[in-house]
Amino acid sequence: MIRQAVPDDAITAVPLILQAIGHIAFVLSGTNDDQETTSILTNFFCQEDNRISYQNTLVMEQDGVVVGMTILYDGCKARQLDVPIERAAAKKSGDSNYHIPTEPETSEFYLDTLSVSPPCQRKGYGSKLIEAGCDRGRKLGHKRIALLVEIDAAALKRLYERCGFRADYPKWIVGQEYFHMVRTL
Repeated sequence: MIRQAVPDDAITAVPLILQAIGHIAFVLSGTNDDQETTSILTNFFCQEDNRISYQNTLVMEQDGVVVGMTILYDGCKARQLDVPIERAAAKKSGDSNYHIPTEPETSEFYLDTLSVSPPCQRKGYGSKLIEAGCDRGRKLGHKRIALLVEIDAAALKRLYERCGFRADYPKWIVGQEYFHMVRTL
């Protein structure tokens, strides 16, 4: 079952977020400490109006346990959603000029994060979460959905291609090259 996340999902959703975003978690938290980063992202997941909020998250449950999740939001709101996280990271890092790069284009519905717990991978759950995200984008009136996938993540790129996405250009975010991939809704 796929449903809207609630703050209580943080305990299972945040480890899935960390699994998916890797080093970007440190950019969002303003620290390279794993425990602090987990705590900071958990706090933001439970709050409203930020990039990783439960409000922007769909979760997949199997037997009452969250086994997958996806974070999605309107690209034109991306900068606004990053501001509270960026302010906290600036304070944490001590860098008053701290900046979190904006990932999506303003014209797209953005699939920010997709993650499925390792024992549940290769069962079609990722595809189902992607389709649920596409449905959400259509219901909100969007014409296309986009995402970034690391250049060297060939298996993930193939998953997105099977789900109808196509790579249209490369994009660099925090020193890492990604394919920008889009799908018409």
